[in-house]
Amino acid sequence: MFDSLEEGTVVSLVRKHKFGILAPLLVVAIFMLPFLTSCGNHRTVSQTGAVDSALDRIKRDKVLRVGYGGFPPYTIIDTKETDSNKRVKGFAADLVNEIANRSVPKLKVEWHIISWDTLATDMRSQKFDFIADPVYVTVPKAFEFTYTEPYSYFGIALGLVRKDDNRFQKFSDIDKSDITVATAEGWVSTDYARDHLQKPHFKTIPVGGDSFGQLDDVLMGRADIALQDSPSVVQYAKAHPDKVKILWLQHPPSVVPGGFMVRREDADLKDFLDICMRLMKADGTIAKLDQKWKTYGYFEKSDLIPAAGLQQYLDTGK
Repeated sequence: MFDSLEEGTVVSLVRKHKFGILAPLLVVAIFMLPFLTSCGNHRTVSQTGAVDSALDRIKRDKVLRVGYGGFPPYTIIDTKETDSNKRVKGFAADLVNEIANRSVPKLKVEWHIISWDTLATDMRSQKFDFIADPVYVTVPKAFEFTYTEPYSYFGIALGLVRKDDNRFQKFSDIDKSDITVATAEGWVSTDYARDHLQKPHFKTIPVGGDSFGQLDDVLMGRADIALQDSPSVVQYAKAHPDKVKILWLQHPPSVVPGGFMVRREDADLKDFLDICMRLMKADGTIAKLDQKWKTYGYFEKSDLIPAAGLQQYLDTGK
């Protein structure tokens, strides 16, 4: 409760009450301020006086504290599961569980629900170590937080139109004054659209973490086209196969990387997760999980070529 008091304020209170019982209590409070602050942000102070890093705490407590918001098929909330730490399933959840299970000793995964509307505040709360959902990388977010190597890339500003609408062959065909474009407030696809289109009427809808309300505007005839990311439009089109279709899915107007989101001060944790990500790309784990969960992103193609000695052996057997 002393976190909001400046040291000068506490000292003045001590002087004012130097003959009362409040004085010794507040003197103690002055010396306890660093420790109270440490408790408040979930970091501990080691015997040497240094503040433990996130990775230090994970190794000590053997617990990965992971934030999630519910973004199928990456994080799926199983409402029938009574154990909160088993309730989260999906591609990203399995990635986290792989990291935890491969650690020696194994780590326990502790899941913490977040709100997409208060993402930055939730990150700064330090109730968890990183966010599992594929948070899309943007320049403004990169000023405040950092990201692991992406585990997938995601198409943005993909078009969703009614099934019989054939007006838009390419993205620039939308750029007309008589076109109404449904966009979602605060989403990356909306930022891209506003940067690349000047003429349409933008109907921007506050949707929070669920963009389907925005896509309903096309289905209901309130917009000519909706622009959104690949997971959102694919899931919506699968739910309404006879009424809507997706534009530019094979070649999106743009793509963004998505991976675990980490606080900037936790560079050691980011480094650890990056190594895990590279390993699981190389050993086929990510490809295997993609087949299991049928995800809606894009992957980089990596071609390995034999080194000189290996190629010589392949060619000559020597």
